[in-house]
Amino acid sequence: MLAGLEAGARVVLRCPSGQGLAEALTACFERELVSVPLSPRCTDAELARTAERVDASLVLDGPALRPRELGGEPAHPEAEGLAYIMFTSGSTGRPKGVRLGRDALLGNALKTARLHGFSPARPHGTCLPLYHCNAIVMSLTGTLATGAPLVVSQPFEPDRYVKELRAAGARTASIAPALLHELVRARPPWPDGLEYLITAAAPLTSDLARRFHDAYGPRLRQGYGLTEAVNFSFVMPLLDSADFREQYVAHQPPVGLPLEGTELRLEDGEVWIRTPDRMRGYWEDPQATARVLTDDGWLRTGDMGEERDGFLVLKGRRDDRVNRGGEKYHPLEIEQRWRGRGLDGRVVAVAVDEPAYGEEFGLIAPDASPAGLRAAYEGGFPRPVVAGTGGYLATDTGKPRRAVMGRRLAALRDGAGRYEELLRYAAAAARAVVDSPVRPATAQAAQLRCQALALTAAVGGTGTTENGAAPVRSAAHDALDALVEGWPEFARGACSGEELMRRHPGLWKRLMTEWPMDRYPELITRVLTAGGLLTGRVLEVGAGVGNTTSRVAPLVDGDFVWSDRLPELVARGTWQGRGIVLDLDAEPPAGLGGFDTVLATNVVHCVADKAATLRRLRTLLTDGGRLLLAEGASPTTPDGTPWALDFLFCLFDGWWDRGGFRTRWEWLDLLRDAGFGEVGFSALRAGPYDLGGVVWGGTPPA
Repeated sequence: MLAGLEAGARVVLRCPSGQGLAEALTACFERELVSVPLSPRCTDAELARTAERVDASLVLDGPALRPRELGGEPAHPEAEGLAYIMFTSGSTGRPKGVRLGRDALLGNALKTARLHGFSPARPHGTCLPLYHCNAIVMSLTGTLATGAPLVVSQPFEPDRYVKELRAAGARTASIAPALLHELVRARPPWPDGLEYLITAAAPLTSDLARRFHDAYGPRLRQGYGLTEAVNFSFVMPLLDSADFREQYVAHQPPVGLPLEGTELRLEDGEVWIRTPDRMRGYWEDPQATARVLTDDGWLRTGDMGEERDGFLVLKGRRDDRVNRGGEKYHPLEIEQRWRGRGLDGRVVAVAVDEPAYGEEFGLIAPDASPAGLRAAYEGGFPRPVVAGTGGYLATDTGKPRRAVMGRRLAALRDGAGRYEELLRYAAAAARAVVDSPVRPATAQAAQLRCQALALTAAVGGTGTTENGAAPVRSAAHDALDALVEGWPEFARGACSGEELMRRHPGLWKRLMTEWPMDRYPELITRVLTAGGLLTGRVLEVGAGVGNTTSRVAPLVDGDFVWSDRLPELVARGTWQGRGIVLDLDAEPPAGLGGFDTVLATNVVHCVADKAATLRRLRTLLTDGGRLLLAEGASPTTPDGTPWALDFLFCLFDGWWDRGGFRTRWEWLDLLRDAGFGEVGFSALRAGPYDLGGVVWGGTPPA
């Protein structure tokens, strides 16, 4: 089938990595055809789009490389002299077709082969996919050009990879950090004769370097390159143990020295490379080509870096930097700090949209425990305002897809000045309760006074702003005034908290739907929307007066069910979807379930048995479903400052007698204990005050 194609014809290959793909790529190269390798996981639609973009003449598909002829025209001005069109991973946007010429391919392959001593007597191994640049250029083309035997181990399994390297007598082998993590965890015996591993394709962390050194010593060399620069442009020399610990463990691991003929330039911190072995441009995209290639041959990589001890050290992608209030932070530096707080494994810093600062710090750590997330959060700046153990995404070569992960998260802050004013006003109201000559005659009133004492001890207060001006009134201020006015009757047991509120028509609904309580439904709605969690079947429990319901109902794309334990509230609801009566302290009705998302706002802290309720809510979810709880938190500071309205809400059953707000760390532990494999949070903060936010738990997919 290949023999009938003209030179320059494009051949699209969708095939699992292995010997069959290696032979097909080699045959295309020998016939001067242009290979367009794709991941075997790409969809039929993606395959069709790619074949159309490159005007392919042939598709080789599946493990058997089934041929399918297309009507592509071999002659194309951008195809002449090409060996490959490599579509980028898309980690920074829409994939672009990188045009790699035969001369540049062989040039880079021979340089890396000489660097690592490839020869017929020195076999080389790879566990990286042969549809990516690293394995194609160094491993496949480099061994072909030097006559070195090649060991292709796919799919990756640590023990098997090591056995195959040992059996072949491999002297060098390639790997990527994601696979190196698995190797270090499995710790198979080091193969006799293997001099070192070459790691690339994604940044190596100092934590992983330390664990590798503990297991195998300094037999690791990190390299760096881009598809646009035909694979490797920098490689570290082999170091002794002392230098390895200094360069790789004590600091961010460097990526090395330039290859022969490669020039480095740091332009405002961005890595620029000039080399004869670079792409000819992007396929049929001169505008994109002009953005990265200068007239004098420099390639703008988009990676930020610096030199340390003569070695290049990467700091992350320019577009991945977190722009927090105008200050820009490199993700690799942020991750290094978080690892210093005890996190290990995969730790990824992402930028999360936040209205006040523009962006906030987000953390994805799939190998972390709730305690690890807490350590990262409480360790000071930079604080991950959003963090979770789920949602990790990476390219086929293990590069974290930071932009995509960040877009699926949401953050929200509250105004520190406004909250501090409310805190002082609440403390003044609490002082009035504490100083009242009327002493509590009921357990509920005694609990309220106890909470008021805690607030006055932590804050004190005058009820005015710092400059002496009157506070900006809110429903919370009115409710505090109503409490002070009605305290004598409430303390004696002459009226309930509900009766006290009803003396002020509309106050209860205002309290629950205006600031500061409206911040919780706003945040959970942002989290639901960003995460794509309002499709399919959605259940809200404890809808109440509809603070969250009214926001979420119009956004649900599917079946929306809202509920409350009080039939009269359900009867009054007029939102989209349907309402049902659901008591969280009881087993759910038979037949209720199959929800993709279950949510609640400031509800679950009121149930009698939190753990049992969370287990019941988990049974209502489908495989891969998610439970989200918007909950306030108390205390709000490390020194124990209560939430401003803690004592006010003691007016109501379900609060004073069931504990009120919990910390997010208690919620995360409860979620894990209830069987949720993935947990996370989005914190609502007002300056130094932690007001809770949203916590979530995810069930494993089927």
